[in-house]
Amino acid sequence: MGRVREHTAKAPQLPQSPKRTRRKWPASSTKSLKVIERLKEAGKEAHLKANNTRRCYTGHVKRGREWLSDYFSRNDRDADSDEEGSATAPNHPCAEEDPYSDPAFPHAFDSIPNKCSDKALPLFLTYKGFHQNLGKGTFEGIRAAFKHLWDNMQGDTYRGRWHFDQTKCYGFSLQRWEGNPADSAEVDDVISSLKHKASSEDGDRKHSLPMSKDFMDRMLAWSLEACPLLDEALRALKQRTLVTHHLEQIAFAATAWTLWTRQAHLKLHSINDIDLSTYFDIYLKNRKGWQRKVNKGQTEPDLRSNHYKIYPQPDLRGSDAFVWLLLWMKWLEVFHYVRALGPDDCVFPVMGANGVVQPHELLSHDTVQKWINEATSGAGIPGSFSTHCFRRGGAQYRFMFSPVGQRWSLAKVRWWGGWAEQENRDTLIRYLLDELHTYETDYSDALAPVPREVNESLLGEATLVEPMSTEELRDVHTSITTDVRGLRIDLDHVAGAVRELTKAVLQSHELPIPSQRPSSDLAPVSPGTSTRPRRTSGPARTNGVPGGKTQRIRSSHSTPTPGVLIPHIPVLCSDGTHQSRADSWRDIVQHWVTGAPELGLHTPLKDWPRKWTQGENRLFAVKYHERATIALEFLNIYESDEDRFLTAYPQAERGHTALLHVINAARRERGDRPSRLRQNCIPGVQADE
Repeated sequence: MGRVREHTAKAPQLPQSPKRTRRKWPASSTKSLKVIERLKEAGKEAHLKANNTRRCYTGHVKRGREWLSDYFSRNDRDADSDEEGSATAPNHPCAEEDPYSDPAFPHAFDSIPNKCSDKALPLFLTYKGFHQNLGKGTFEGIRAAFKHLWDNMQGDTYRGRWHFDQTKCYGFSLQRWEGNPADSAEVDDVISSLKHKASSEDGDRKHSLPMSKDFMDRMLAWSLEACPLLDEALRALKQRTLVTHHLEQIAFAATAWTLWTRQAHLKLHSINDIDLSTYFDIYLKNRKGWQRKVNKGQTEPDLRSNHYKIYPQPDLRGSDAFVWLLLWMKWLEVFHYVRALGPDDCVFPVMGANGVVQPHELLSHDTVQKWINEATSGAGIPGSFSTHCFRRGGAQYRFMFSPVGQRWSLAKVRWWGGWAEQENRDTLIRYLLDELHTYETDYSDALAPVPREVNESLLGEATLVEPMSTEELRDVHTSITTDVRGLRIDLDHVAGAVRELTKAVLQSHELPIPSQRPSSDLAPVSPGTSTRPRRTSGPARTNGVPGGKTQRIRSSHSTPTPGVLIPHIPVLCSDGTHQSRADSWRDIVQHWVTGAPELGLHTPLKDWPRKWTQGENRLFAVKYHERATIALEFLNIYESDEDRFLTAYPQAERGHTALLHVINAARRERGDRPSRLRQNCIPGVQADE
């Protein structure tokens, strides 16, 4: 008899947590390890050094190899020409003593150094430093480039001091060169000699002076004086270009001085998410020290690194980035782009000679240096300033020159300037305290009537708080009394001139002369007369100055249509380099047929209306005609056959300018080149009705 099972309610069970499954990795193999090895080398090549550093190092190594190859190719030609006469026999004693006849010498700059590398590198440094007389930065860069090249070959074999290893192992002698040839004694001696030469020839120090707050204010005053009035700038292209030039210069200087940088790689947050009445946020891409923080693993705890909140600074008139940067951005949006700034637009773009801004082309170092030279010269500021002056000047002002109570601590200076916490303190000393020490040990004003005594207090502040003597008070009183007496005389002259001017104006209107000076510049209007102001024959007023001469700005060009531009050729790539000149004519054909929206050319050149090259847009006429000539020659004459086109015009490999010359010559021979730059004279272009 079977047993009946009782039905019992099961106790509720807690849900089980899902089991974590381990990820199964594929079994390692010889092939996969080779792939990983290639990935390792590619990763080191891409991320061990910054992009600009890698580009500079590659250029130095390439030029060194070309120099060495050129020497031996010429030497071989000379040897072939002298083979029958003066050539030295291979077994001649001099040939054995000559290290340059070693077969390994032409390969001294290969990726793997040889026994001649430590002899070839000093010769190349000597050629660049003593023969071509290049600067200190060049030969230091050459040494660093070859040191980096050989450091990363075969592990640690070519790192450290260059030496010949004669170590014996199990009775065998290795007999090989180890270390880095860039760290050899001969290279050290040549580098030291070149540094001494540069120091003796330079005389006075050549590094940049700091851009102080006073200098910034003086440059701003010079720019405001050189700029025309706003209403004049909106009427004439030449005046608008001048305003754009000065406004971009002021905004760049204020931003660089505030952020302590000499680069313009700024990425701004969305304007809609920012309260402009309080502050705005700036992200500085590739800020100094970012790669070192990544190496230290500080990306997580320092998420706000390179982000800066910019607040209004009304006391810093020439350095207020809040005002000048926003004003510059609004000027770009309203008068140049006619749209909001996009994420790919440069905050400080290049402006061509014709006043057209290129949104995706960043300012060059030479342009910024030219601005600095122009502003310091115009403002009468002595000294030598480079693009580094803003970083030094801003840091020194915040640390020791700002008003008492507003000076920053060393920790705040280190964070704002992007210096790492473990960075060599000599860097901060060079930026901050060395300038202060030089100032406090300067006795050039020892003969001054009131010496500053800068060695007794910080920046000579003891002199500022020192009580005045009786003699000094007497001198001040005499000076003030003299100034007040002269001011009274000047006011009497001004009052007399105003009375005479008022009398002349009223007489010209045939109005009764009042017994007292009028309270306003407006003459009374009799009943029944029109209230519309009328021109008088009295003295004119220009910019508020009586008797000034009215000047009208005449310009051959007025303001062009906003948003209309023709991109520069060669085209600027995203990595900062330009495309090859051999591809320039292809870009021109593309701009003619399809346009280039990524460069701001939204309408193809073939579809441009006539008004975009006439009237206020005449500045585009010549460039438009040149692009049309090249594009239509390829499309119409050669029917888009690239092989025939390049066969007829091999000059296309040298760039579009050389190509344009030969095309014009060919058109003259065919008799179809127009004599004037008219859009309707270009074959294939229809004029708008």
